[in-house]
Amino acid sequence: MHAALRYQTPATRKGVKHYQHNEILNASPTELILKLYDLAIFSIRKGNFEKANRVLTELISALNFDYREIALGFFRLYRYCQDQLYQGNSKMALMILQELRDAWAKAFHLT
Repeated sequence: MHAALRYQTPATRKGVKHYQHNEILNASPTELILKLYDLAIFSIRKGNFEKANRVLTELISALNFDYREIALGFFRLYRYCQDQLYQGNSKMALMILQELRDAWAKAFHLT
């Protein structure tokens, strides 16, 4: 949690949660994928590998296997990242996810 959020009143925290909830609901599918990448990266940096694994599972479930070859490539990358986290090699998973995140943001002109 950001330091500034620790000192907020319950009403302010409720407003922030409401804003975040609306931001998610109004995001496009490409923006949601970017948010998932950001959450996975943030979770790994904070040492929360369980959460990062759950995000990777969400990314896997979002794959569209109508485009089999592309989806399989992403599936393999996500599973590799999960394996790296299980093996304690968070740096490799972080590097891969950061590169995927940057490529996704660039491809869809997202910041």
